[in-house]
Amino acid sequence: MHVNKNIKKLKPYKLSTHKAWENIHDNDVLKLDWNEATCPASPKVIERVSNFVQKGRLNWYPDVANNELLEKLAIYTGISKEKIQYFGSSDYLQEYISLCYLDEGDTVLIVGPTYDNFRVTAESLGSKVEFFYLDEGFEFNEDEFIKYANQIHPKFIYICNPNNPTGTLIKKNIIKNLIALFPNTMFLIDEAYYEFAGESCASLVNKFSNIIISRTFSKAFAIASFRIGYAISSEENIINISKVRNSKNITQLSQIAAVAALDDIKYTENYIKEVNTSKNLFIRYLMKYKKYGIEPVDGFGNYILIKINGGHKNKLLTFLESKKIYVRDYGHVFGMEDFIRITIGTSDQMEYVQNQISNYLSNL
Repeated sequence: MHVNKNIKKLKPYKLSTHKAWENIHDNDVLKLDWNEATCPASPKVIERVSNFVQKGRLNWYPDVANNELLEKLAIYTGISKEKIQYFGSSDYLQEYISLCYLDEGDTVLIVGPTYDNFRVTAESLGSKVEFFYLDEGFEFNEDEFIKYANQIHPKFIYICNPNNPTGTLIKKNIIKNLIALFPNTMFLIDEAYYEFAGESCASLVNKFSNIIISRTFSKAFAIASFRIGYAISSEENIINISKVRNSKNITQLSQIAAVAALDDIKYTENYIKEVNTSKNLFIRYLMKYKKYGIEPVDGFGNYILIKINGGHKNKLLTFLESKKIYVRDYGHVFGMEDFIRITIGTSDQMEYVQNQISNYLSNL
């Protein structure tokens, strides 16, 4: 069989370790490598999903036009439901967006280092991907970005905000300025971690037609297994993306889980507060070990990027795995060979991680 020419040369997205799943039945496993929530789903989610499994119409295709979910998303986002659509994960959404707006040979500009999935999708369609990299301190230089964008004339710009893995947050007024400066360029703002930062570009869709926001229920809402996300954009963009969206692919269980999660916002808000508190405490803890070459990067997501100098990063990773703590190694990314990323959990969970790191460092 002849493979698509773009697939032949495609460098795939590198997954994190699968080892946590090998120990899934152990109660003491800490999966801190993919930035999922470390708490259970809301009790309302568990109750309603269980009820549907027992009494619902599992023999039917899912609801292909869940107006209740759209209305609740409209309330949650403050955006009219005509400018919102739900999808089977934000990854799928971004693939649909690529199908709608990218052609062979189009230039895509990505602010990096960042989540790599969109790069894979764009290159699989034959688009040319260029990167604008954050500076050494992982800060975004607006003037240099504008200069570079004017040089390469991208059709599409991808910005993860807050950025994964650096935690960098580009302020809304800066993104607004960029969107206005490049009216013929489509901007995809990935707000997977919006809830932890508390700042969104959602309201910009009421003024600009060249912005699409992608969001997910996988992080703050603790329902990553259900694979559901949503888009916020102009009505025209939502209509266009919906042309290639397979509405049967968003399972009924996912829709039920999303509605239930939105009905229990307080549960999510309490978890977000817990994570942000434990993150600050964890950073304060790590700062005490600078003499060991440990340098945390403060950010706005539910994770911390950590540089580990001194050549003992891999030994620490092995030690943590022996304690069933799984974190993300960025050794495969050029320029980030000494970095790891740790998802932030509850205060109790992070205190356990701290104790294990201290145990490791005490034996150096």
